[in-house]
Amino acid sequence: MIDRRKLLVGAGTASLALSSQTSVAAGTPAAAAKTGSAKAFARKIGPRCRVMVVNDLSGDIDGLFATVHALLSSSAEVRGIVGTAAQQASETAQVSVQNAEEILRPMGLSGKIPVHIGAAKRMADASTPVDCAGARAIVAEAMREHPLPLYVTVGGGLTEMASALLIEPKIAERCTLVWIGGGSHPQGSPQDYNFNLDRKAAQLVFNDTTVPIFQVTEKGYGTCQVSDTEIQAHVAPYGAIGAWLYQRIVEGIPLFERHGLNAGETWTLGDSPLVLLTALTGWVPSGRSRPMKYERTSSPYQELFVPRLRDDGTYEPRNEGRLMRVFDSVDTRLMFGDFFAKLRMNYGS
Repeated sequence: MIDRRKLLVGAGTASLALSSQTSVAAGTPAAAAKTGSAKAFARKIGPRCRVMVVNDLSGDIDGLFATVHALLSSSAEVRGIVGTAAQQASETAQVSVQNAEEILRPMGLSGKIPVHIGAAKRMADASTPVDCAGARAIVAEAMREHPLPLYVTVGGGLTEMASALLIEPKIAERCTLVWIGGGSHPQGSPQDYNFNLDRKAAQLVFNDTTVPIFQVTEKGYGTCQVSDTEIQAHVAPYGAIGAWLYQRIVEGIPLFERHGLNAGETWTLGDSPLVLLTALTGWVPSGRSRPMKYERTSSPYQELFVPRLRDDGTYEPRNEGRLMRVFDSVDTRLMFGDFFAKLRMNYGS
């Protein structure tokens, strides 16, 4: 089986040579840089949660789309981006940092959102952190006194999150991990890509910490499909950032064809639930004298005891310990509809 992510090495690195103002391929919509005639929606009360975006932006293209979506979402304040390494030698944390900066530039956010470099290697064992700027940034934000809850959204391996928990175990009580990865319950999966990026880190987070976890399994993120035509119609025309995102799709398709594969006309944007489960959730009051409490989501989930994660990615179920939320499907209508609408409202003519 050919791993799609392995075919996208060029897509993650080729973008470094492209200006954020470059128009898309011939015959596709040109980049627009206009502000919508109606003001993009934002409540006056401001954000209701903080987010640290942790993603392998040098790897699969889905992380780029999810990061742009997060930055467009006013209810979740992005406190920093941690660029992490993916699977191939060319998919380094440094390339992820460069891609993060390429995203921020056309959005007018350069210098306003801190970008931190993640780990240069995997964890050697489950007790030694890979000390890096990315892990330290997670610790610093989690330990900062702030009234808004913090979500650490991870669309890749768990090296930086596990390292942060080892550097300062107290952060387990001060943030929630939202992770795209792992097989469906109760079996698990040895094939899951993000688990295999750093198995020891994933085992540490599941087996030896108390951090709350929202998990979108491989079954769940596999449902996050959009068509190339939808991206051409609803992403490419809207601003330099929309054109830049569409260009990543244009560059990615030939990588399949070189291997004799017909990529079809759909794309899996599997990291987008990171935004859905943080910015696009329903909150209900838990009492007049108490603060708002996270309770409602349009995506169904199971609430399970965190299983013991084995070396091969399979689960050993437990009937005690902390509970986690497990999402085997997500509300793609809300998720992609919101993303397309935000691009149109912010960059439409």
